[in-house]
Amino acid sequence: MDNQSKSLAMNYGTKGLNLFINLRCPIFRYLIGTTVFLVAMFCGTSLFAHSVGENYIFLNVHKDSIDGRFEIHFQDLKDKLGIHVKGESSEQLEVINATVTQVRNYIRKNFKISGGGEDFNLVFTKQLVLEIPKGNFAQYFFTLETGPVPDVLEFRHSMFYENDSFHRGLLLVEYNQRTNTHNKTEQTALIFSKQTGVQQLDLNAVPTLLRPRDMIWQGVLHIWIGIDHILFILAIIVTTLMIWEGDKWVPVPNFKKAFFNVLSIFTVFTIAHSITLGLAALEFVKVPSRLVESIIALSIVLVAVNNIFSKVKHHGSLLIILGLGLFHGLGFASVMGHLPFRMQHLLRYVLGFNIGVEFGQIAIVTTIFPILYLLRENRAYVPVVIKGVSIVLSIVATVWFVQRVFGLS
Repeated sequence: MDNQSKSLAMNYGTKGLNLFINLRCPIFRYLIGTTVFLVAMFCGTSLFAHSVGENYIFLNVHKDSIDGRFEIHFQDLKDKLGIHVKGESSEQLEVINATVTQVRNYIRKNFKISGGGEDFNLVFTKQLVLEIPKGNFAQYFFTLETGPVPDVLEFRHSMFYENDSFHRGLLLVEYNQRTNTHNKTEQTALIFSKQTGVQQLDLNAVPTLLRPRDMIWQGVLHIWIGIDHILFILAIIVTTLMIWEGDKWVPVPNFKKAFFNVLSIFTVFTIAHSITLGLAALEFVKVPSRLVESIIALSIVLVAVNNIFSKVKHHGSLLIILGLGLFHGLGFASVMGHLPFRMQHLLRYVLGFNIGVEFGQIAIVTTIFPILYLLRENRAYVPVVIKGVSIVLSIVATVWFVQRVFGLS
């Protein structure tokens, strides 16, 4: 950024701050306060700001025994247990081996399997590193001292919910001797959350959860907890209530015009991300996840900076939204690929997930849009909402961009 641009940015930031200090409108205070809160909460978010937090339990059920493994993401080990796993595979395994007692004790405390009124004892056997494109996992293998396996197992799961209501635990049955079922593809049987931490599983009729229609909720959830996508939507929507005339922003004359602006932008964005979501999920397109995540962060910066300096108008911004939407679709696909039910009925899964993404976006837009519409004629809208908020968003997204480009945590 040249010196003139820096000076302009500083001037806008100072004006916005002064307006906020002297602002009497409580809604504006709320908007700015919320933005500052987001900065405090998410400026330190790492490369995984885009990911859904999940841990996995895989089971193999035999006649007189059960064995399996826990798969825990390195980020959860860091965030919840303070264990930093870095370096090459050999170095990662050294850290996992050195901290294995801590993790095993945590699992034993927060995960129980019982049957016939008896708790089964977890006997850990070994630990390994699982390397996948979406991030590495530590694997903790175990066996259960069960004797004859009962028909119904009960699970109590409270792992990794500390200060994270959205975290999920997925139980997958790879082999079930009771029904002579071998699941070569990953099949989710139970989903644990903070609200559903105790569940039962009938081994004579193991369910297949997360059917294609269940992917709709996964898409909604991804948007709602994907702070980078929420900030991108916010960066887009703040200018849809205004029109650039001459050398300044003026409010749209009516609701119809404002609605058309929003509709045109999100139609283009939806078409773009739907194309690349489908292509990536079907593996016609493969792009490194770090590149995708970096460009998603950069997309927020580009839109926010354009809001501040107003260089690209509505029709030009539609072309930008089209290009950036293609990369957001790749980001959606990377999250969908992280979910453990991806190989059967893939087209229907993709469609369901994409519908969920749209529902999630619609919910956010319909919440923010009416408030901004009512505020658009306030003299503080341009300096505070458009330029002040955009400055904050550009700073947050720049931090993410640097973290993602260089793989910083």
